[in-house]
Amino acid sequence: MELICIGAACKQIYTNGKLRQSHQMEKLTNPAKPSNHVNSHVESQMPRKPSAQHFHIHKERPFLATERLTTTILTGGLSPAHDYLVEAAFKSLGLKVKVLPNMTLDSFHLGREYSNNGLCNPSYFMVGNLIRFLRELERSGMTKEDIVEQYVFFTAGCNAPCRFGMLETEYRMALQDCGFEAFRVLVFQNEGGLNQDTTGNGLEVNPEFFLALVNALNMADILNDFVYATRPFEVVPGETDKVMQKALDYLYGKLAHKKKIQLSQKWKAVFDKLHWSQAMTFLYRFMDQITSSYYVEAIKEVRKMFETIEVDRFRSKVAVKITGEFWAMTTVGAGNFHMFRFLEQEGAVLMVEPVGSLIQFLFSKGKLRHLNRREMMLKNGAKNWWNIKTRIGNYLKFQQKLAVLKVGNWLFRREYGRLLKTLGGDFHMLIHQPILQKLANPYYNINIEGGEGYMEIAKNIYYHEHGLAHMVLSLKPFGCMPSTQSDGAQASVVELNREMIFLPLETAGEGETNAQSRVLMALGDAHVKAKKEMADARKTVTSDMETMRKYVEAHPVLKSPTYVVPRKKGVVNMAANFMYHIDDLIRQETT
Repeated sequence: MELICIGAACKQIYTNGKLRQSHQMEKLTNPAKPSNHVNSHVESQMPRKPSAQHFHIHKERPFLATERLTTTILTGGLSPAHDYLVEAAFKSLGLKVKVLPNMTLDSFHLGREYSNNGLCNPSYFMVGNLIRFLRELERSGMTKEDIVEQYVFFTAGCNAPCRFGMLETEYRMALQDCGFEAFRVLVFQNEGGLNQDTTGNGLEVNPEFFLALVNALNMADILNDFVYATRPFEVVPGETDKVMQKALDYLYGKLAHKKKIQLSQKWKAVFDKLHWSQAMTFLYRFMDQITSSYYVEAIKEVRKMFETIEVDRFRSKVAVKITGEFWAMTTVGAGNFHMFRFLEQEGAVLMVEPVGSLIQFLFSKGKLRHLNRREMMLKNGAKNWWNIKTRIGNYLKFQQKLAVLKVGNWLFRREYGRLLKTLGGDFHMLIHQPILQKLANPYYNINIEGGEGYMEIAKNIYYHEHGLAHMVLSLKPFGCMPSTQSDGAQASVVELNREMIFLPLETAGEGETNAQSRVLMALGDAHVKAKKEMADARKTVTSDMETMRKYVEAHPVLKSPTYVVPRKKGVVNMAANFMYHIDDLIRQETT
């Protein structure tokens, strides 16, 4: 019976197909001839092909300006210093903001429970931490309706060619599945610049927003740099962390209570008539940023706080440069196996990567894209050589955008550099991107998009060639496509530079013991390098250790964390460099 039914169905399909084919041929040969009743009936019975349903990212309910006083913006995900000062920067803009608690392994498991499989761990940690916080609000007595109305989440997005490019969509799906369907996720596209979707203007992405955010990030960068370079040498354990918190509280107040730069009513009325008010307000704030010493004076006070710390630079430490995927190398805690504290406990001094490197990288990538599109832009609407007027207009537009990117990058480096110089100490300025591009280009196409692009390879080469690190540790989430792609090219780099110690390490919620074991093996090789440098220094210097220690005790400035120790070419170990320097000072005084 089943075979008879199948046979009948096949016959019907064949017959319908023949009828439809003959009907279409008839329409082609005689289109004016109307269809007969039989063909019309057959066509009406045929299944119609459904129209394509393309995917569109969910349009979030806007965060309105009228909600500023009643709605709190939740944020977080960077280092504690960055998150804390970003909160202050947002408050200076008149926004209510709260940083989410530090992420734990429970956050990871909660994120996995409500998210798709195969995501990278930044997604699991971030969304799990958000859900955990919202549930705590609910347990405190708030209804879900009140939570949805009174809180929004602000996070960074990206057009990355990997899972991170769809991260906000995963957030929304997870929130929906755990009962917070209407909760708003505001996304800041880090490559979008001022061209952000700010419907409702509750969170207005304007020049004032950028300046406040950049100032907060820059100050957090240089403080982190200082602390990681100081803490391994501190004489009193825990003193650096105490001073760091004091400094953060001070800078929080300076950021949150900075006077808002506004045009006077008289000038505003004049510029309103000319429709120049917005442009002139931006110019006024911009000039205040580059001419004011407000933040420089604040960093001077912070320097005084850090100068109270006593350090002992005779301690031999392994210098480890941290690189890798942005989130994994920036977050502090379970997201990267508490790797920073673990390395310090194992005798390492760290060079963490500043957020400023990514900002410079974005300027650089924007410039590369723009230069690659030069011919296309110049010929836009002017394919023939005689379209001279159009070509000149295109050329001016091209040069205008190029100038904006160059000036923006220069100004950012200027602001970062003057804060770094004010804080003092032996810290490295942001590396020029053209230098990194030149180093990476033989191994990695610098036009490739995604992640940190060419920077992972370039930084590995740079820190080894300049004698700044014994070892480079690249932290990235499990299965991070751009960083894994970079690791493939790193194999060639290490093969050609056998003295390099480079360790790529994937992080996830589990596997901490295995990760620490791999790091310890690489650290063992790095310690061999550091010990050899110390042994060479002891053989070379003319003063014994007791004499050098007495000299340091007699000159307290040498125990300050802001004191700059000259580096001997080819020597990475700070203790060895310090011994060479003290020996030179002693010999200069005795001759």
